[in-house]
Amino acid sequence: MSIEPEKVWVYRIIPIQNLECILRNGLYCKSANKKDDGFVTIGSEEIITERDVRVVKCYPETVVNDYVPFYFSVRTPMLYNIITGHGVKARPQKEIIYLCCKLEDFLNGEFQWCFTDGNAAKKISRFSTNLNDLNNLDWRSINTNDFRDENADGDEDRIRKKHSEFLVKEHIPVNFIRGIGVVNKEMEEMVKDILSKLDLAIEVKVKNEFYFL
Repeated sequence: MSIEPEKVWVYRIIPIQNLECILRNGLYCKSANKKDDGFVTIGSEEIITERDVRVVKCYPETVVNDYVPFYFSVRTPMLYNIITGHGVKARPQKEIIYLCCKLEDFLNGEFQWCFTDGNAAKKISRFSTNLNDLNNLDWRSINTNDFRDENADGDEDRIRKKHSEFLVKEHIPVNFIRGIGVVNKEMEEMVKDILSKLDLAIEVKVKNEFYFL
């Protein structure tokens, strides 16, 4: 089955503490150094540091942290690590929200982009700007909920492949955020209050399937 780019969604998880800042300014890559004093970092500092030096192979003058990263997947090992404190600072699952974008919105020539067949920090991950290569991603790994090393078919590379990424260089304006996914009604109301304050109309939905419930 061929992957149709116009049907592909990409996702970025953020702590709700960062939402207002992002909605005011858009999404910036790490190397732009645009974070305010209250910005909360999630994820592994070690991996974030690796991305400072990991060259983007299709744009070798750049590194991964020159791009805003998205996953093709939800309910990721990264989210699991964040909510369990496995190798990172633990945070309550309800604080983590999804910014949802459509891949096709970035294909208008306004953006420099690429995608990977696994975690972009890993040396073996391949980069591409050819949309036909979307068919070469391991969509079974991207879509599965069974990402343990000892998974049903013995694929020991599943976690890397589930973290396949779509990367957009430098900055994404807020109007490219098509939706926001949250874990429950409480968080839905909290996000809607922030959107109302900023006079923004972005759809917010409770997406239980995005979380470990």
